[in-house]
Amino acid sequence: MARPHCMFVQAQDLPWQKGFANGAWPELDVKILSLDNVTGACSTIVRYPPGWDFAGDRYLTCHEEILVLDGALEINGQNFGRRCYANLPKGWMRDRIRSPKGAVVLTMLSAAPEEKTGAPPQGFYDEKLYVPRHDVSREGLETWTENPYTRYIKGTGVRPLRQDPYTGEITILYSALPFRYMSKRWSHPIVQEMFVLAGEYAINDVGVMCPGSYAWWRENELHGPYGSLTGFMMLIRTDGGPLSNIIPPEIVEVDYDAPYNPKVPEHLRPYAKPPRQSTLY
Repeated sequence: MARPHCMFVQAQDLPWQKGFANGAWPELDVKILSLDNVTGACSTIVRYPPGWDFAGDRYLTCHEEILVLDGALEINGQNFGRRCYANLPKGWMRDRIRSPKGAVVLTMLSAAPEEKTGAPPQGFYDEKLYVPRHDVSREGLETWTENPYTRYIKGTGVRPLRQDPYTGEITILYSALPFRYMSKRWSHPIVQEMFVLAGEYAINDVGVMCPGSYAWWRENELHGPYGSLTGFMMLIRTDGGPLSNIIPPEIVEVDYDAPYNPKVPEHLRPYAKPPRQSTLY
């Protein structure tokens, strides 16, 4: 099991380190959310310092998927502000990346990052995997759809961001109205990755996920039920195929105040602390 099951940790409690696990970009601050020790694939938060400016024709040997959490990046002349998304496949050419005022970017890489100068070999870059910049905060609700994965339960919506044409893997924004709940446990035949952007998402057996909560939900691991007093929005990615749910028939009442009970790998246990829930007083 290259990336172990993780339900869940707060990104705020994870340490910053210099560069990625393979030593790439030591001048950047990086938080490792999850890491495949075999391939180097990882999910991270990358902090670009104010004034960052890197020019020169080059490409990565892995796919890079990004969602800007704070600040702004300029990539090949395009501005990526808060909540801008893109999927940049391996071999995608980048001539300049800069951040005059700094940026914090949720960054998912399909392998250990390695930069090459010049143009990639013929056939290395696959245009079908490219997802250009989307500023989801400026597009309005017209780009959202009713949740196709749980149509029988109202109150949730999906903003599709990416679907791999070969594997069916997806990246979506997933959101729900307040008081939305599902009184059943469930699992998936594939990995589901989660990063909470807003609101609260209570899961009976692991606790209440809040902004900054991160999970690498391994296949066939049963959790739930879930509910939200506030509503929520999160980024969801799948690894290993399209998203589908396995839902046993037993009915279980949701606990909106579920205590924090993390299911995390040994190296994350020192950082597994109760999430920071907001209060009204």
